[in-house]
Amino acid sequence: MSELQKWASARYADAVISAFSGSGETANSCTFTTSISTNSSLSYTSTNSSCWYTQWSSVIPTRALSQWQIEGIKRLNKVLSLPENWDSYGSRPPTQAAANTAMDLIISIDIDDLVPLRVVPVSGGGIQLEWETSTRALELEILDGGTIEYLKTEDGTPVDEGHMHRIDQVRPLLSWLISSQPVLIAA
Repeated sequence: MSELQKWASARYADAVISAFSGSGETANSCTFTTSISTNSSLSYTSTNSSCWYTQWSSVIPTRALSQWQIEGIKRLNKVLSLPENWDSYGSRPPTQAAANTAMDLIISIDIDDLVPLRVVPVSGGGIQLEWETSTRALELEILDGGTIEYLKTEDGTPVDEGHMHRIDQVRPLLSWLISSQPVLIAA
């Protein structure tokens, strides 16, 4: 752990700290770092070709996140550590744009008791976020440029698909997803 990471972990205890750093003339070779400094620390590194700047991108207190969000960030970290040719078909690891959009989506959702999130890589530098209930599923595919496409399915049959132009458009999709879950009423 670098001195800067140690300082940030101590300064921002119980926080998600995301960093992007590198040097060079283009943004092709970069290092992405995210740490969750709660009882367990997690970090990932993804290196491409040559970056041209260094910047801290965000610090988010973990007390503001639900458990599914923290677990989703951990899963995202694993996907972001994939090497070149991770699928043996020449795919590159997720891009910075896809990683930033995925992180923004995960931390912007204000539904505490959402079903667990799956985070999977998409060939060509993208990331897919998936939620599934007993009858419904929602997939958000984040393309390498950071744009988002969605697919809603019910009982395995597609019911709607399209593009999201803003991150705040995910709430109605998630409301649709969880509206199929049975409601438990306390006696």
